[in-house]
Amino acid sequence: MNCLEFRRQLNIDPQCSEADFVRHRQECPRCADALERAGAFEASMRQALAVPLPSQLAESILLAQATQQQHQRQRYQRGGALLAMAAAVVLAFGIGMRVQAEPLQVLAVDHMNHEAEALGMTKPVSDSDVRKAFAERGIVLNKVPADISFVYCCPVGRYKSVHMVMPQNDGPVTVLYLTDDNREAHKDFTQSGWSGRSVPMAHGTLVMLGHDASHFDQIENVWRTALQSAAAASNARI
Repeated sequence: MNCLEFRRQLNIDPQCSEADFVRHRQECPRCADALERAGAFEASMRQALAVPLPSQLAESILLAQATQQQHQRQRYQRGGALLAMAAAVVLAFGIGMRVQAEPLQVLAVDHMNHEAEALGMTKPVSDSDVRKAFAERGIVLNKVPADISFVYCCPVGRYKSVHMVMPQNDGPVTVLYLTDDNREAHKDFTQSGWSGRSVPMAHGTLVMLGHDASHFDQIENVWRTALQSAAAASNARI
């Protein structure tokens, strides 16, 4: 198990007891520190949620239920509507921070930083691995650009994406292909010290991130060729 796989498993189950997970924690100080921080966060959440219940709560609930049964149908329906509205408000409050519409460049840089270990990977992955990742997103990729050292299907905020890394002489370029959403404008941006570019392309939007933007034109061109070919292959099957 490498650091990237450890962090993914940590996000899924901080209490994981699999042998590879435990062994990596013992061998990697950085990942052991990440596990300790995750444990501290979980403990603080449990403490925050440990709210004492009001006294005689059960009796109050039973009394409310008995009273409600005596109401007329009209009041019962109105009460049901109010309960549904209250539930919707609680649900929206609980998940609001996770589904708010963050700008694409913020989501992209946050995701790249979350999986920063991928930037250090330099060994090329196979064309079949790249095609498999795109196939999981419903895209038949005929032409695979060269020099891809990492590929994985990842959620990027509200988007589904294929996350890739393309090493360059002056540093790696992260490439995120966000499928089924090509409403973003073609633009260059700077976010948290990173240069970036978003390009609506074929099925979705291509996002590039790197410290040096000089390779963006070349990478944009090779992916435009590859994805236009994929779009043509997809249309031919309809």
